[in-house]
Amino acid sequence: MRMASQKLTFVSVVFEAELPLLRLQARSASVYLPLELVEAIIVIDNTARGIPKKFRDELLDDYGRLASLVRILRPSDICHVASTTGWRSQQILKLRVAELITSDRYVTLDAKNHFVSPVELSFFEAADGRARVNVYGYETHPLRPNLERVLTYVGLDPSDYVGRFTATVTPFVLDAATVRAMVADIQRSSGRDFSKEFVAQDLTEFFLYSGWILSQGTTLDEAFDCHQISCPTVWPRAANIDGVRAAVEQADRREAPVFSVHRRALAQLDEQSVDAVADFWTQRRLFDSQAIAKAFILEFQRSYAKADRRQRRRDLPGKVASVPRKIRGKLNR
Repeated sequence: MRMASQKLTFVSVVFEAELPLLRLQARSASVYLPLELVEAIIVIDNTARGIPKKFRDELLDDYGRLASLVRILRPSDICHVASTTGWRSQQILKLRVAELITSDRYVTLDAKNHFVSPVELSFFEAADGRARVNVYGYETHPLRPNLERVLTYVGLDPSDYVGRFTATVTPFVLDAATVRAMVADIQRSSGRDFSKEFVAQDLTEFFLYSGWILSQGTTLDEAFDCHQISCPTVWPRAANIDGVRAAVEQADRREAPVFSVHRRALAQLDEQSVDAVADFWTQRRLFDSQAIAKAFILEFQRSYAKADRRQRRRDLPGKVASVPRKIRGKLNR
């Protein structure tokens, strides 16, 4: 087993509705990411027209001492993305960006993720060099069909893995050379561009990565250390005071370095829940005061609906294009 790498690249993909959350993530990185851990920070700007210069300048200010390590890329800087939804294009970009990664490994983040305590390499890598992940049981999980589809695609029997497989959540650690080898293999075997194959086969990025590794003849526990600290997320279905309190309690109890609030959850929070999130963020030094943190949330709530409507319009052509693929998939079952 190879020795753990000393530095990591951090990759975030963002679109319009999540831009405020990206600034929060940048601020959290400046507080909690040690400089000696960071090779580079890549922000993939998946907005329709590109991030405005004023926002870019503010974002770099938020990154503070890490600003010189930040690169902001457009999708065209990475690859051609087939016509699809923003969610699907983000998955493709998280994999294809491996071509530009200079560190051995990179950590993919969503804008909903932010750091809330000091981060150490041991959160991402075990002492023996294996990348750390979480594992879930997928027997009753809503993503079970996605997992089964990917495992079948890479030639594995889904029944061997549905009971225990890697979680498809961020932060997720990827080996850059492995991703590059996987992309090359899929392009060679499919005879077409990776992004087109990814969309046509309705794949899922982290399932594909883990499944492809296992298809090369290794086991889950040989490939990964499956004991990463599970980091709490406030999901839309738990966007209430009980859900927020439960997530905060988990963060405290597990000493989790990453906390997440989904954009739709943040948009739905009532006043009591807003106060609880703002108080937590302030305690973790992401804002100077509870009032400033609360103002951030309220401004996000005011702007979110408009940004979400724009993204839905932008996703419409990709959703329409996916209908024939889904029909063909049902006919081929």
